[in-house]
Amino acid sequence: MQQDRKFLQQCLSQAVIDVFATMAGLDMCETKERTQACRQGQNELTGIMMILSGRNAVLSITMDKKDAQTIISFMTGTVLEELVDSELYDGVAELINMIAGRFKASLIDTDYHFSITPPFTIVGKKHFIVYKQTMFQITMHFQADETPIHLNLTYL
Repeated sequence: MQQDRKFLQQCLSQAVIDVFATMAGLDMCETKERTQACRQGQNELTGIMMILSGRNAVLSITMDKKDAQTIISFMTGTVLEELVDSELYDGVAELINMIAGRFKASLIDTDYHFSITPPFTIVGKKHFIVYKQTMFQITMHFQADETPIHLNLTYL
């Protein structure tokens, strides 16, 4: 199980780095520590997708609104001040969709085959996700300049 976990974490890390570099021009680096905002529960947006296979999972990416606006502005080419909330929420959903797609592609020649659901976004200050039962969870933290994100892969 530990070897599987490490392999999946490496594939996820590369998926995040690739998607942010390609879509937003951001050079994301994995960090070991959660940011202050994450520790205080101040994140406002979470993009989520279900991963369906022999072992179902939830893939989520969480960030605060200001950082999401910066990322989505870079992704879409929309001027930051002109970005409306509906575009922001759609952008966060699309971001997790691209990460899940890249993650899935990196596992194509392995025994990890899965389907993904359409993405959705949870919005709200100090929101959190509670799982009744989990098999294991991989939590990763990334940062580009002053822009942190937090990624979770939770096997149910």
